[in-house]
Amino acid sequence: MKRTLARIAWRGLWRHPQRTILMMAIVAFGSGLILLMWGLTDGFIETMISTQIDYDSGDFQVRATGYADDPLPKNGLPSESVAIVESTLAAEFPDTWTYAPRLDTSGMLKSAYGVLGVSVRGVNPIREPTVTVTVESVGEGRYLEAPGEIVLSRAAATDLDVRIGERVVLLSFTEGNSSSRAFTLVGILDSALTTMDSVVFVTLPDAQALTGWDGATSVAVSIPHGTSRDRAATRLEAALAAHVDATVETYFELNPMIRVMLSGSAVKLTPFVIMVALLAGFGVANTVFYSVLERTREFGMMTAVGMSTRQLARVVLYESIYVSAVGFAVGGGLGYWVLLYLSRVGMNFGALLGDIGATMGIPNVLYASTSGLYWIASFSVVVFTGLIAAWYPARRASRLEPVTAIREG
Repeated sequence: MKRTLARIAWRGLWRHPQRTILMMAIVAFGSGLILLMWGLTDGFIETMISTQIDYDSGDFQVRATGYADDPLPKNGLPSESVAIVESTLAAEFPDTWTYAPRLDTSGMLKSAYGVLGVSVRGVNPIREPTVTVTVESVGEGRYLEAPGEIVLSRAAATDLDVRIGERVVLLSFTEGNSSSRAFTLVGILDSALTTMDSVVFVTLPDAQALTGWDGATSVAVSIPHGTSRDRAATRLEAALAAHVDATVETYFELNPMIRVMLSGSAVKLTPFVIMVALLAGFGVANTVFYSVLERTREFGMMTAVGMSTRQLARVVLYESIYVSAVGFAVGGGLGYWVLLYLSRVGMNFGALLGDIGATMGIPNVLYASTSGLYWIASFSVVVFTGLIAAWYPARRASRLEPVTAIREG
């Protein structure tokens, strides 16, 4: 009997194809929109964070306690503390963890054609590429190999009008004093991060000579993908606690503005999800209810020839299920296909984000995320829609009196 009722419901839907297609389109729009919304939001957040981690910060950094309050080289890690951090990492953590000391400071870069304010980063040319992928961004020339060499972004090289092999002078200001050194440009970076345009790379010994500080301002650490950064940072901080006065700071601790911007993103999206679900649900419900009103005489005839009101209610329920299922298949399929495409190709927001994106370290190209959880979110909308669409029309159909329905229809 259930199969018979299902067939009746399916045939009943296509007696009015335009109305049926409209209902399916409403469900498809709602489910597809939810799928895209979650996938794009999560994907853009993941892209921003992973790009920052891969090209700039590493998964987390070890810094001297209080350095963030006054980020000067003298408040960084002395050479003894750097040695302790490195020996602890080497002795107590897996070989898959990589790390590299850094010395960050500010300065001015001079060429024969201009002057540019820059952030100076002293790195170990061998170990830094194990933590970040900056070396892969070298679009012209090569990465650092020896003291006396410098690597710039293409934007900085253009502003200063310098080319590979030419000389520049880097000035650094510390404790009211200034020091300068001449460098040979050996590489030009084409980084995915516009925030890296103002960063110049020199060897760690050169940065130490410029600042007069024999240690580092941080030790950047990279861990395998899939490892919990928070747990790994907590483990390292506990291992260092008894040996050195340092803190381990994750990406969000290094970038508090990003944390504020992204905090509670899922909660903020919830009202929008509810709104889309309500719109889709009531849209289908109104259409199904109108269909029941229009077919009152038909339903009266069906009950007069022996169909129970409970079976009649099932017919209306099956119609809502069909509409929701087909709508979800179409909307979910198209939405997920778009997410797959954007997860590979991405979307270029460079012109839209402009200076705001550069300030916050957002890459120009953002990618969508694909996850089975988005199907669950979208499916929950479809279930909600189906329940709303089916309940009242089915309830009204189940209360029809055959004689009254035939007369009123």
